[in-house]
Parts: sequence; structure tokens; C-alpha cells
Amino acid sequence: MQEVTAKIMPRVDSHFIGKVHSVVDERTGVRLVTCEFTLANYQPVLYSELGIVMPESIARAVPKRQAEFLAGRYAAAMALQHLAPVVDRGLQVGIGEKRNPLWPNGVVGSISHVGTVAVCAVSHGTDKDYLGIDVEVLMSARVCREIAAIVANRQERELLKAHGLSDRVALTLIFSAKESLFKALYPSVKDYFGFEVAEACELRLNEHTLVLRLAERFAAKHNLPREYECQFTLGEHWIQVVTCGVFPGRISGAYFRG
Repeated sequence: MQEVTAKIMPRVDSHFIGKVHSVVDERTGVRLVTCEFTLANYQPVLYSELGIVMPESIARAVPKRQAEFLAGRYAAAMALQHLAPVVDRGLQVGIGEKRNPLWPNGVVGSISHVGTVAVCAVSHGTDKDYLGIDVEVLMSARVCREIAAIVANRQERELLKAHGLSDRVALTLIFSAKESLFKALYPSVKDYFGFEVAEACELRLNEHTLVLRLAERFAAKHNLPREYECQFTLGEHWIQVVTCGVFPGRISGAYFRG
């Protein structure tokens, strides 16, 4: 991965932002920017120093949430600069009613953060209709037991375990894939759907691809295709999933919804 230099965005003496990396993902073609941040070095003044607007809802949040939001929007600002001339440095990524990022016109994107790492994925709207990214630390055995029935049915879990994945990896991957799918589709459907709406139906382990299938009724309601390829990366203690693509019927970057 290529490390982004300080010339792109201002850096500050507080050392809140650590290493920043930028790369175009070979599988999906989207721009990925990852940045590390140090929670102990967070100060509210960093928003103005980094040129990021603090929304009112974030101003009322606890410092940890403020720090995560700042790191995510910092990664987004750096990622957007690679999409010029679609965007300029002064544009902000807003926040919606459901805490979803509001991207500039002509851009699709997604933000995720876990621990002290924030990651952003962006693409031109002419290239992708939907894009979602999610990163998760591998769930503990206790967490897996507590949420397994909510996140996936037995058939889904057995599908992944049949390929040699442990319970922890299987459930974390399904969880992360469904989160990335939600982030990818929500801007189009404006429907706050749950884990039960999508089901893991195929795992191509050699391609690092998990296929999710939408419930027939939900797909018909929103005139959506049913199957989505989720590209995943397995780290030693974490999983990252990117779900992106174009809708059928695309014409000049748009699509028909019936």
C-alpha cells in the first residue's frame, strides 16, 4: 500500500492521526484510504485544524465518538482528493438522519472504523452505483454465542464452516458482509433493514468472495437484484469487507427502478 504524504492534508502537532495509507483495490477498483488514530491525543480543536466540520449531533457525543468520527472524515477527505475533478478540497462529507455519510454529488462512498483505525472507500458515481465497506475485529467466542442467531441462520454458518473457517471467523465474516451490504444499499433504498434480509449463499474462498442473497420480497419491493458479491480481506485479528457494483439497467451512470 502507498503511504499518503502530509502534502495532501494538514498534519498537527498533537499526533492524533498516525499512519495513513491509500490504495486502489485491485478487485473492486475503488479507492481505499486507511488511517490510524490515537484516542488519547484527541482534542475538539482538531476538527478546525484538520478542516473537518463537526456536526451538532457529534458535538453532543462522547469524546471517543468524536475522535472516531474525525478520523473517519479525515480518511474520507483524503480519499475524495483522489477523485478530482469531481470534488474539491473544501467539500465535506455530511451525516444523515441514520448517521449515514452524505457524499458529494458524483461520489459513492462508505466509512468504517474499529479500534484505532478508520477506513474509507470511494468511487466515482459513474463507475459504481453502490459501495459499502465494513471492518471488524474477530468476535470472541462469547460474543459469537450471544449474537449468532441474530446475524445468521445455521445453514449460513455451516456453509462457511464447511470451507474450514472457524466459528469466530465465519460469524464475523457474515456479520461484516451484511454490514457492508447495508451501507451499500441504504442510500438507494432508504430502508433500515436488518441481518435477516440477506443470506450468505456461496463462499468462493480462493477468490475471497462471499455472495449474499437478498430476500425475494425485499428485493422486489425495491426493484433490486438479489445477489451481491462481497470482497473480503482476512487479517490476523480482523476482517474487512467491500461490497460494490452497478445495478442492472444502468444508463450513463444512472439506473432505472421501474
